[in-house]
Amino acid sequence: MNYLDEILAFEQWLETHYLPILPQLLWYKLMYLCNRSGWSEWVTVDNLRLMAATQVNREATLIKARDDLIKAGLVEYQKGKKGSPNRYRMVSVAGKFTFKNVAKNVDKSEMKNAVESVAKRADIDKHKQREIYNPPKSLVEDFEGFWKAYPKHGNDRPAAERAYCKVLREDCHIREQDLVAAAANYAEAMKVLGREKNYIRSAASFLTDNFFAAYLPGQYVRPERERTAAGGGKNRFNQFAQHDYDFGALEKELVVN
Repeated sequence: MNYLDEILAFEQWLETHYLPILPQLLWYKLMYLCNRSGWSEWVTVDNLRLMAATQVNREATLIKARDDLIKAGLVEYQKGKKGSPNRYRMVSVAGKFTFKNVAKNVDKSEMKNAVESVAKRADIDKHKQREIYNPPKSLVEDFEGFWKAYPKHGNDRPAAERAYCKVLREDCHIREQDLVAAAANYAEAMKVLGREKNYIRSAASFLTDNFFAAYLPGQYVRPERERTAAGGGKNRFNQFAQHDYDFGALEKELVVN
């Protein structure tokens, strides 16, 4: 496929076919993923990631938009199995609807105008228009950085990725680099305090109930090392006052009584 051909052909197709704005945005996001994957025949992506990309809060809303694309013959879909996300195959609009040569002699400004027409129909602001023309990185683009920085790895990676995406979707003030920094700060704190792996939260738990907030840049305070007993070993009883006793005199007193 040719990215430019497909976008302009899609815009021409919309002139004679009705498609709600959300399915249109979903088509752009899927086409972007297809282009980024090097035009693989099938693109694998889960619902949560697409919900984040389209800023949809309900899975049912995303599914309805996907069904609209399938009914229009623009996308083919294969339901994923347990542990494997759904798969999508983009149907070439330029090839299927005889717009194959429509973009041979157009420049990027024409493509931008075509894409911006989608934003105008939806009455969305210029920031959204730029997002459609220059699609942002997926919300999980930098999850790998977070995962590498986090001090404890287990079999909870899928749950952690879902929690990571949920945080970014629900709080627009938090950026990916903030979460990566929070993971690094938490790792530092656990090292300073000498925490064993068993006493370190899982990544999914770290991202749940706003626990991570204390480790965000600007909020994190590096802890002091815990007190240790003479010789370097930890002793939680060292915090109590120590007294010297005359155990001989105490014994005599007990015997007399």
